[in-house]
Amino acid sequence: MAKKKCGICGKELGFWDGKYPVKDGVICYDCIPSSFWNGANSKGMDKFTDTQTVAEIKELIDNPEKLEKVKQKVAPAKHYHLPPIAKCSFCGRDIYRGDAPLKFKNSEYLCRDCMAKYKFTISTVRAHTWASEHTIADFKEHYLDKGKDFADIYSEIEQQIQKEEAEEEQRKQEIAAFKKKSVKYSHYYFNRTERKIYIGKTFLDPDRFVDADEITSYRVNEKGHDENKHHVFTRAAVGAIIAGPAGAVIAGTTGGKINEYIDHLGLIINLTDGSNFEVSLLNSKNNKADGFLVRHAYSDLNDVIAILDSWKATEKVVEDTQDSNDAPAEIRKYKQLLDDDIINQEEFDAKKKQLLGL
Repeated sequence: MAKKKCGICGKELGFWDGKYPVKDGVICYDCIPSSFWNGANSKGMDKFTDTQTVAEIKELIDNPEKLEKVKQKVAPAKHYHLPPIAKCSFCGRDIYRGDAPLKFKNSEYLCRDCMAKYKFTISTVRAHTWASEHTIADFKEHYLDKGKDFADIYSEIEQQIQKEEAEEEQRKQEIAAFKKKSVKYSHYYFNRTERKIYIGKTFLDPDRFVDADEITSYRVNEKGHDENKHHVFTRAAVGAIIAGPAGAVIAGTTGGKINEYIDHLGLIINLTDGSNFEVSLLNSKNNKADGFLVRHAYSDLNDVIAILDSWKATEKVVEDTQDSNDAPAEIRKYKQLLDDDIINQEEFDAKKKQLLGL
């Protein structure tokens, strides 16, 4: 048996494909939008489509304003004697619950006729989303007074979406490039050369970058227990980010004694804005202190602390360099003090040698 074709798009339709019968053929579900029945009696509209040709149905789809008039004439919605919920803010027509009107932010409504008139049926979902965020006054002031309708709004929304998608794609590419040059611990990426940490997105927080300059201090967070003791021991070593051997910090976390089992190990990093985050390196119970997982977690902890300390050491070198570059200005200040007899020649010479590193 030959398959029928959609009268609008030409798609072949099998027995199980969704289709609407019309006078001279069929139309597939994809070619008739759901808004075709909105605000009308569905059974009445079904009977109406049976009497129309493909060309007549397509004309109504392309002309929403004409479609709304047809709905009111051949298949008006049944209101079951219920009172109207509101009046259209433009034409004053009564609006009932089954009319599928457009509701604006300030609980004002637009009837189906006015929706069609101002082309709000181009994208039903976008139309309702946009209206829920704006008022009737916004629409009048920014669009109607300028001779625009929702077709223009729709175009602006599309352009904004495309811009946001392009920005998001560019950000994804930048993050991917950053990750390739970074070392990963948990869902944190440490980039030594760019001196930044990328924190991946979590269930509660969006992703973000943290600059080395934002880091003020860190503390090791370790929790463990012994086999014959049920309560958990918690140890933490708080340290400013200073240059030095990371191994010394690791030793400080345990206070000279390690638990038989380590349940949690992480590094809490404090930031200049008062917030912090934890790079969790081990978070499971009953890991033997001398086991592979614990030794691997301590190795990662050692590496992370070494990175933080190297960043701080680099800052110190830059500061010292800047200080040395200011030596001539400092010498001039002390020369003025010498000229004013506030310090003597011996004091001036000593300070000059100190500033010049002699």
